Amino acid sequence: MKRNIMRGPLSPLVLVAVVAALAVTAACGKKDDANPESRQVELTPAGAAQPQLGDTATAPAPVVAAQPAPKPKPTPAKTPAVVPVPAAAAAVPTPTPSRTATGVIAGGLSMASTMNSRVCTNTHKVGDRITATLDNMVHGTNGAMIPAGATVTLRVSESQRGENGKEGIRLQFEPVAVTFDGSTYGIDGTAVMTQMETVRSQSTGDQAKKVATGAVIGAIAGQIIGKRAKTAAVGAAVGAAAGGAVAVGSADWNACLGEGAHLTITLGSPVTVKVGAGM
Repeated sequence: MKRNIMRGPLSPLVLVAVVAALAVTAACGKKDDANPESRQVELTPAGAAQPQLGDTATAPAPVVAAQPAPKPKPTPAKTPAVVPVPAAAAAVPTPTPSRTATGVIAGGLSMASTMNSRVCTNTHKVGDRITATLDNMVHGTNGAMIPAGATVTLRVSESQRGENGKEGIRLQFEPVAVTFDGSTYGIDGTAVMTQMETVRSQSTGDQAKKVATGAVIGAIAGQIIGKRAKTAAVGAAVGAAAGGAVAVGSADWNACLGEGAHLTITLGSPVTVKVGAGM
């Protein structure tokens, strides 16, 4: 028996027809068992049940084209954890050194100063350094100045005592630098002292020996000249006086400049100093 298979679900009317056909077939089967001859009846296939006008046919399901399987999404790469890096400290700009303004103290300018210690020919030799203090402020160009109280350094340029008199005495200084506000400036020039002292260098015993020697010389001279006692006595007295004069004239002398003595320093050449220093 050829069956016409319909796609889609069957309507209720079709189902009823199928059930009825099955019932008839069952009844015929019983008859065939009672009458074997009737089994030779050719069964004509029943036509396919046609749906009635009142039936609602179910439209076949639309064929949906197979969609390609979606491609697996790539596993996103793990983003490495971002470790915050502290911002680098801003570089401190190196300050550009600015030019310091300067001024000039003219050469030939005189500066009054006061000695800071006592200096003598028998205590200081050539090359020793001594200091003095500037008495008054000295002005220059562009507002520059050397203030009062600045320290002037001097070098002993001559130191010699007088031998057998004061004529050979030598004591001189020359300026080499001036210091103030933490800066030292080289200078040159001359230094003139106005209160130099002369001090006899021999002891009292040495002087007594010279007086005695003079007296002996005078006595001998009196005897030679007068050849008498009275004349010899007079000659001895005269000789003693002359011996004393010889002793005084032949003494050695030292020169000294005491602490607090005044010096006049004259600059030999201009001096460049910082402007604003000493204010």
